[in-house]
Amino acid sequence: MSTLNNNIKGVVLKVLKVLNTRNRDIISRRFGLKDGKRETLESIGQSYGITRERVRQIENASMKQIKGNLEAGLASLVEPYVNLAGSILEEHGGVMREEDLFQRFSGLGGNTPVNAALVFFLDLNSDFVREADDEGYHQFWSLNEAQSNSVKKALGSFAKAFSKKGVITESEVVNFYNKNVAAKDTAPKFVASLLSISKQIGRNSFGQVGLTSWPEIKPRGVRDMAYLVLKRDNKPRHFREIAELINDQPGWDKKANVQTVHNELIKDKRFVLVGRGLYALKEWGFKAGTVKDVIKDIIKSSSNPLSKNEIVNQVLSHRMVKENTVMLSLQDQKSFTKNNDGTYSLREA
Repeated sequence: MSTLNNNIKGVVLKVLKVLNTRNRDIISRRFGLKDGKRETLESIGQSYGITRERVRQIENASMKQIKGNLEAGLASLVEPYVNLAGSILEEHGGVMREEDLFQRFSGLGGNTPVNAALVFFLDLNSDFVREADDEGYHQFWSLNEAQSNSVKKALGSFAKAFSKKGVITESEVVNFYNKNVAAKDTAPKFVASLLSISKQIGRNSFGQVGLTSWPEIKPRGVRDMAYLVLKRDNKPRHFREIAELINDQPGWDKKANVQTVHNELIKDKRFVLVGRGLYALKEWGFKAGTVKDVIKDIIKSSSNPLSKNEIVNQVLSHRMVKENTVMLSLQDQKSFTKNNDGTYSLREA
């Protein structure tokens, strides 16, 4: 990798030699060729006492001058790096998120002089297309304009398909894409590139894929994380255990306070208290309220009075309590009437 770093920096210096000192500095700063950090037109203009528009004009004229010089004989120095990037893109279906392309090209995904040099070289080539960061996708590169347009269309169709399906596992993604978006079988690396590029589709720490607007995929706070870990665990948990499950999740940097978790569970209607400190998801069929409230709902929804066993069994399917707790609640004569045949009805007001 050090050989690549030294070689590409040397090629950059040779390519920039055609420019005068000021223009060379402007191009270097615009692309971040010295330290990997791109500078704005505004900051460069201020340092030279010229307008943003003038900096833009100098940049465009300088790039045109460099392209002319490449055609005159320096192209062979740049081509190996451009061809390498092209091969990497082809391997991934002709498109990659910029950060991923950097990682494959230089071994580093961030803003470095080597990655800046790659952007500089690709920008000198009219075939490659760089799509800027957008609300629907991260900045990405494609082999040509047609490929870029095709990818943007595919990203929209992919997200739409997820909105109809729901969360799936990572192992299902390629088949899901082929069935709902592609007209033919698609290479897994291309689908992986789409997932990386998209801002609308994401993965969670459990290896599930879906829309980033869903709390199962991109939890936005403690209550969403509580929902996610509880749904994954698939059984009621004490609020202290839920806090522990949250804190054990990889990629979750915020420490979940036990009391905060408890407060969120109380406030959020997705959760139901089903026992002493035990919470379940409402979508599992558990009912909110006291045991007495649950009994009332059960009897009310029945067309006939219910036996003790019928009531106990139904309550235990909704709440994690002891049978004696149900029996104690049934003894409330202000709420329930025990009939001659041993069944129970609601006491009329």
